[in-house]
Amino acid sequence: MSTPTTIENEIATLPLNLRAEVLDFVQFVKKRHGLPSVSAVASATSDTSDSPFFQALTAAGFVGCIETNEQLATSYKDQIDFSSKIGTRP
Repeated sequence: MSTPTTIENEIATLPLNLRAEVLDFVQFVKKRHGLPSVSAVASATSDTSDSPFFQALTAAGFVGCIETNEQLATSYKDQIDFSSKIGTRP
């Protein structure tokens, strides 16, 4: 198992208040070594139980970027153009 995965698994078992302490420590270490810190948007979402990958997608604006009705699962065929898939079978 890779180090980031091990760290993520260990942090996932902690209560939220201890996760906040881990975050404070990481920010301290980065500041001490002159490394750039994460943007404020990503920092704000770090208190949730979401994975770091999901948090990064959210911070980048990727998550939640589609606008559609809430019944997409039942009406997706009405919204997708299948015209290029129509053809004859050999």
